[in-house]
Amino acid sequence: MKTSIKAFIALIAFGSSALFVQAQALKVGTVDRAKAMAGYYKTQEEEAKIQAYGQSAQQDFEKRLNEGKAMASQFQSLQESLKNPVLSDTAKKAAEADAQRLLGDLQKKEQELAEFRQQADRFIQQGVATTRQALLVEINEVAANIAKKKGITLLVDRGVLVYTDEAYDITEEVLTELNKNKPATPATGTSAVPPVGLPK
Repeated sequence: MKTSIKAFIALIAFGSSALFVQAQALKVGTVDRAKAMAGYYKTQEEEAKIQAYGQSAQQDFEKRLNEGKAMASQFQSLQESLKNPVLSDTAKKAAEADAQRLLGDLQKKEQELAEFRQQADRFIQQGVATTRQALLVEINEVAANIAKKKGITLLVDRGVLVYTDEAYDITEEVLTELNKNKPATPATGTSAVPPVGLPK
């Protein structure tokens, strides 16, 4: 019986020492990836490109919209001319044919505008998602490398924590590393986010 108790105590002691060794080996660090994303110079560059794409798409949309307005005005003029009592039957039939054709063109233009807007919005959403994913991969890689150099064995995103001591946070170090090659003059985007182009 005594032997069994001694063995049990020894087992508990061994387990406790193993947990203590594991606790010593585990070094936790934190990183605020949202803050790193917002402060990364490439994020600002990509946002500028997306904004430039949006502006270009809006200009294209307004051009198409004005074309539609001109067609609507022409259709209205044809409708008014059909009310003219002195209009000959031949001229009236010709005006009616023109009005019918123009009405069909207007309906096509309306559908084209709706499709253009949907496509542009979809391209922007895809561009934002693709860009953020690519930048997040870079941020994760830099954060992991810094964590390894500091002997951190578990790196946690601060976005999922209720509280953490600032002493264990490496976000500023990550930002410094990410922005070490930041150009002196910020790049300005004048085209769509590659490889996305303006919808035709």
